[in-house]
Amino acid sequence: MQRYFGRIVRAVIVSLFGFGGGVGLLAFIAAVVIYHDPHPFVTAIKTGFGLGMVFGILLVCVFLPLDLTAHLFLAKGKYREIWDLEQTRELLFDGTLKELTGVCRQALLAVPAVKRVNEDLEHLLIRASTGITWKSPGENMEVEINPVAENQWKLRCTSSSISTNVVFDYAKNFENVEAWSTKMNSLVAEKKRASAS
Repeated sequence: MQRYFGRIVRAVIVSLFGFGGGVGLLAFIAAVVIYHDPHPFVTAIKTGFGLGMVFGILLVCVFLPLDLTAHLFLAKGKYREIWDLEQTRELLFDGTLKELTGVCRQALLAVPAVKRVNEDLEHLLIRASTGITWKSPGENMEVEINPVAENQWKLRCTSSSISTNVVFDYAKNFENVEAWSTKMNSLVAEKKRASAS
């Protein structure tokens, strides 16, 4: 939770100096060239700081409630790490490596907006990436396969944003790992029913 609010403070500061600095520079140029202001530097700082602060406050007032509602709605009180940008789920799988890769590929393809899935069986990894949505510029997903016993595997699926500068992900990484684990569980249940009959 502290990291979450730290990201918000960072976004406000970046907005203040990034957007405000650009506006301040524009105001400085306008004060010198157009208005022949005797104190262009002071005018630029006041304008840049004021508009940068307005932009930062609007950013927090608009995007923070959207992000908070997405996180709280999807978590339903069951998860503690919902505020983290990178999300991880683990589960056990019984079967051969070939069965595992087939089921895992199907589960990754069930994740909304998945563009491609790559298997790296030499390193026991399956990677996927999602496309751009209104929520994010895309995510990287990785399923790490760890052998536990013969024909038993521990899977660890991680979803993280492609960009390191993301402040709000609107619970997109959470949705990705939940969609993967839900599909994996349903495919495993189908497999068990088929083998039992």
